[in-house]
Amino acid sequence: MVLFVLLTLVAGSTAFLLARAADVQVSASSSAAGSEPAALLDHDKLDAAVPLSDRPVSWRSDDETTGAWVELDWPEPTTVDHVEVRAAGRAPFKNAVLTFDRGGSLLLTADEDGNVGLDFPARQVSSARLTFAEVPQEATSVALTSLVLDGSGDPRATDGEATDSAEVTISSGADPGALVDGDIGSGEVGGEWEALPDDLAPWGELSWEGARELSSVQIVGPSARAFDPTSSASAALHGRLVFDDGSSVLVSGISSGEPQVTTIAFTPRMASSVRLVLEKTIDQAEFAIREIAVHEAGTTPPVWPQQEQGHVVAAPEADDCGTAAAPPSAGGPDGQLALVCPAPGAAIDGETSVVLHAPAGTAVTATAWRPATPGSRSGSIEPIASGTADAAGRLPLTFDASSLQHGPFAVRMTAEVQGDVRPLYVQLVNRGGEQVTSEGSSPPGMTLQWAEDFSTPLSATQTGAGARYAATKPAPWGPSEFGDAVFADPADGSENLATLDGHLRVRVDPIGNRDIRTPYDQQHVGGILSSARVGGSGFAAQYGYFEARMLGPAGLGTWPAFWMLDSESATNRGEVTSEVDAVELYGRNTASSCHAIHAWTDGEDALDEQFCLEDGIRGDWALSWHTYGVRIMPGEAVFTVDGREVHRMVGVVNDAHPYFWMVDLALGGGWPVDLSSTTGVADLYVDWVRVWT
Repeated sequence: MVLFVLLTLVAGSTAFLLARAADVQVSASSSAAGSEPAALLDHDKLDAAVPLSDRPVSWRSDDETTGAWVELDWPEPTTVDHVEVRAAGRAPFKNAVLTFDRGGSLLLTADEDGNVGLDFPARQVSSARLTFAEVPQEATSVALTSLVLDGSGDPRATDGEATDSAEVTISSGADPGALVDGDIGSGEVGGEWEALPDDLAPWGELSWEGARELSSVQIVGPSARAFDPTSSASAALHGRLVFDDGSSVLVSGISSGEPQVTTIAFTPRMASSVRLVLEKTIDQAEFAIREIAVHEAGTTPPVWPQQEQGHVVAAPEADDCGTAAAPPSAGGPDGQLALVCPAPGAAIDGETSVVLHAPAGTAVTATAWRPATPGSRSGSIEPIASGTADAAGRLPLTFDASSLQHGPFAVRMTAEVQGDVRPLYVQLVNRGGEQVTSEGSSPPGMTLQWAEDFSTPLSATQTGAGARYAATKPAPWGPSEFGDAVFADPADGSENLATLDGHLRVRVDPIGNRDIRTPYDQQHVGGILSSARVGGSGFAAQYGYFEARMLGPAGLGTWPAFWMLDSESATNRGEVTSEVDAVELYGRNTASSCHAIHAWTDGEDALDEQFCLEDGIRGDWALSWHTYGVRIMPGEAVFTVDGREVHRMVGVVNDAHPYFWMVDLALGGGWPVDLSSTTGVADLYVDWVRVWT
């Protein structure tokens, strides 16, 4: 067994080194000229007391800072539980993420002299990568004297769990035990700690005898509701989680009034204490906290039990289409195919009839995605019916849905004619059919921090007040809009945002005579769901992998997306807004997916990078379900479709901030909107959303 490994780095190449008893393959993102890789072997566990100015530079990145990395690969699985890093140069790195191929990752925080010495729970690895996450602003590269990863750690230093009794200390006031006497999963907060009035920098701290591999913290704010009419969108408090390893994580919003949980997930780190340092967002707010719950890697934080009724819809039973008549014209809008019967999103089972409107004499073929059969590895898109429109433009089609996928699905109607006749997608809900599931594709060893499967009525209000989710894009001024469809407020009863048979259904449809405010004179209502509430409380994750399983709607102008914003963007403190789009889908092309990173300063684009995977979706994203994911890492974002990496982008702004997720069905996105072929209706279905760190 290899007991420890010393890294040697060569610019743009890979070296093979003898490390005790085995060769190890070592690589780096770059190496500056003049680096001497073999020198790392001469500084085995260099004394941390050696001043930076006296340390030789064994390796230096080539004009890289955040996102630069070094990696090693063992020829066989190796057990490691200890890491030491010694920085060099005048601007040592502040922290880095150590990622194990078989066991998640750890945040390493250096002291002011660039030293890291850390024991952690043992794990087997075949490779490990150290990615630099934060460096001084003046730095132009990262330099190291030595790096050691071995099995010399003391297992006693990492015994125990964060759920063990913690010692609770507070900056002022009484009853520190009130911070830990509740049970978030049971909807109980117990007592409440209040800081003394003259305590202007209050904090509460949990500590343990030994280091724990911590990965999330949950907070319930003061019971006294604070409201500022000049800043009505603000949460009462905000703050920072400060760990004794020297690291910290932003907490952008802590709500007051009725219990609402803020959950901050983060890259695991070894720490024996965590301190919540509070600041006021609203001057009238009280410095008080009802609960702090700390969770270790491998534990999914509980959610607050749903109290309200929630929002749920049922698919309407399909009408008898046997006598449904086509409109009197000779074809659909502008000669296009159009749906006559049943209504979009109708429930069907077994033998199913669909009636279309098409130009007289037009032959049409219906295709659908059929799940994999025994012996096959994946499903396929296959013809299920065909027919020709009569002289009145009426075209009935009948197919057996029993061998198609259960739940929401779509049928693609394609006209066999020359010219620009667009395919028509008919969205339905199959009561029978074949069950098809996917468990997602998180990187190995990460902790599941959020798991929403939409199996209960949707807990959402426009701002997120009194609910688990917000039905808006949170902005410093409150709810915000974009696109050519106004986002529905669940309180108006429009049912554009609700759960349906274990899925989230986000519907876009015409406003009609509904009394809905339209700031941009929108003609349609859509929907959006956010894990952060207005004010910045809710769920967010630092360096997380976000993934959703979705079935998108085709159609001119449909614009479904699964995306993230940094948590400070929902507050008045955010100077730069950072956006990461796990996926944007445009209904004009159901074979393409787009992935992007953006940043804005004072409303102006500071970063705008988009990559579209043309014809890269396996199948058709409007016919078959797909998973879309993104992992936000130091300096970059890694995008996946169905667990397969499709692109990487460097330069993510605010990459060390926690990010919250959103899923929406908007219209436009730079393209014209025409949903007349389906009576103006389109549905996005989401099976689940999950987040890991």
